[in-house]
Amino acid sequence: MKKSIYIKAAAVALALSVTAPQAAFGAGPGDGLITIETGQTRYETATPSELPANTGIVRPVEKYSYSDMEQDIRELQAKYGSRMTVNVIGTSADGRNLYEIIVGNVNAGKHVMIQAAIHGREYMTPLLVMKQLETALEQYDTGNYEGTAYSSLFNQAAIHFIPMANPDGVAISQFGLQGINSPLLRQAIQEAYEKDLEEGRTTLSLDRYLTYWKANGRGVDLNSNFDAGWEKLSDLGHPSYAGYKGTSPASEPESMALVNLAGKYQWSLVLNYHSMGEVIYWDYEGNLVQSESKELADLVAGITGYRQIDSSGGGGYKDWLQIRENPVPSVTVEVGSVSCPMPLSEWARVWPQNENVWAAVLSWAVSS
Repeated sequence: MKKSIYIKAAAVALALSVTAPQAAFGAGPGDGLITIETGQTRYETATPSELPANTGIVRPVEKYSYSDMEQDIRELQAKYGSRMTVNVIGTSADGRNLYEIIVGNVNAGKHVMIQAAIHGREYMTPLLVMKQLETALEQYDTGNYEGTAYSSLFNQAAIHFIPMANPDGVAISQFGLQGINSPLLRQAIQEAYEKDLEEGRTTLSLDRYLTYWKANGRGVDLNSNFDAGWEKLSDLGHPSYAGYKGTSPASEPESMALVNLAGKYQWSLVLNYHSMGEVIYWDYEGNLVQSESKELADLVAGITGYRQIDSSGGGGYKDWLQIRENPVPSVTVEVGSVSCPMPLSEWARVWPQNENVWAAVLSWAVSS
């Protein structure tokens, strides 16, 4: 019997028609997953009927990679070029581009930022933000939020998508040391592992340890690398998969790119996607836009059903945005109900909860 399914391999969406005995089908490592083996290559995906938003250019896959994202950006630009602007706001430690995709009127004076994957192992969030981007582009002239046409919202504001703020960390979590190009960075990652072993911070094998990598390619936890109580954070003292705050605030090229972007526009709000826990962090000690951040959190909670938590540990991008000069209302939204890296089966939960969040926050910015 012939079966057709969609998967991504080598950063290109491929429609594979496989006929037994060339491919073996079996239960995969998560609900609704099937495993396909062709020659020496093994792919895991969910059945199309069980995956929401499994149409269009951006397609759900088990490991949505930097290469997948770049390919999707190129295809979206080819299809919707007049509706989107693609900028490179910086370069990661391992030489990967940090992308900003803008939809809407950059001269309107109101700007919304949605950024994701500042932690490497949270790589379902780039898939989420890229699918939100595609939805915005696809429905630009036809969609509406609570009766207001998307085209009207886009005429009054611009939304900036930063789908993968930490591409090196994503590559490490997905592909291990093979995901890093620089021999010096690979050596530093190996040394971080050995130090964590020595200190009892892990007992895992190197390959397993790297799947849980949150940091950037230099072993710095980027969401502990901003100037918001940074000096009060405990100093791990060395690079690690998680928890090392770096040598100074914004010491990393990825965090500096976000700092620079924050100073480029008059932001109405910033929404930071993380995973996991289905919670929303909205406050921080010294928050100068507390009421606005709470209003934003209430809006997102009403759509997603996530519970709210009023503070976090400091050093985060949200925290810094809320206390800096020219503060910005900001929330951190933690998607997913299982530990990271999340299996593709979790997409069926994450996407319906967050599909319309981008439109809701854009509308909020326009009306505020």
